[in-house]
Amino acid sequence: MIDRVLVGKYVRQSMLLWASCALALFAFAWVRVWVVGMIDMGQFQSVLDLFKDFERFAPIEFSALATHTGRVGMTFDEPIVILCTVIWCVSRGSDVVSGELGRGTLEMVLSQPISRIRLMLSHALVSVIGLALLCLLLWLGIGIGVQLSTVKETLPPQTVTIPWIEVEVPLGGGQPVVETLPMYQRVDVGDFAASVFNLFAFGFFLLGLATMFSSLDRYRWRTIGAVMAIYIVQLVLLGLGKAAEPLNWLQKITFFSCYKPQPLLALVTDGDRWAPWSLTTSMPDAVMPPLMYPLILLAGGAAFYAVALWRFHTRDLPAPL
Repeated sequence: MIDRVLVGKYVRQSMLLWASCALALFAFAWVRVWVVGMIDMGQFQSVLDLFKDFERFAPIEFSALATHTGRVGMTFDEPIVILCTVIWCVSRGSDVVSGELGRGTLEMVLSQPISRIRLMLSHALVSVIGLALLCLLLWLGIGIGVQLSTVKETLPPQTVTIPWIEVEVPLGGGQPVVETLPMYQRVDVGDFAASVFNLFAFGFFLLGLATMFSSLDRYRWRTIGAVMAIYIVQLVLLGLGKAAEPLNWLQKITFFSCYKPQPLLALVTDGDRWAPWSLTTSMPDAVMPPLMYPLILLAGGAAFYAVALWRFHTRDLPAPL
């Protein structure tokens, strides 16, 4: 069902975009982890206490952000990570039909003994593998950053307790001790596996959505516009749901509610590495088991691909302009 020649053609077409996104994700993840290691935990906790009223806008509780793992995990919610994922998925998905129609190359390709389904599946193979590699490169950047970075921790002064009166007396002048440690002693890179999978599922959903709109239209700019309009509306609904308690229900009707890299990571740091992959374990502030959320995104993306296949297989293609 996959055409080797088409796959090679699509790989060459998308290589520059993929390399740009890959470099940005890998370098950003590495640098961000390095920056996280430069912040003293004790001072960061003091900063978080000042912004306690804004905790509801954060993807996780501030107590989780006070840990090295929690702050490194915030990488998955950084705008540049989301932006690179969206750019790859929307650009590749919108190119499947409307992009080829706009360039006038679709009729030439289909004049060969190649079925429409085969063409679309070849497109999907390149796009999905490219998305998976981008997610893995982000993970690799985090891993290298963790291995090469150090963290500073302020240890409380040693004290001795005076018997009978239970009074603690500081030793060594009572000055706190700042200790420098390799970050891999505080952060386990394997803890981010579920978050990486969630990012891939999020991208696959967008990829399917863009492919579906591409199969419905002949102009790529309208395909991109439609997908981005849906994305922005969903983002606004998410923001309103977080800003006002009476509007919390709006969060449940956005696909962003299924993107939960931080809550999944919190389950791991609570002591159970396999909890994010469970269909029975409950998750705080969630109505479904943790694995259901990425599965919903994958199912949505697969449904969009099914619609795109059906529509592309049955529609009359317009003549090239």
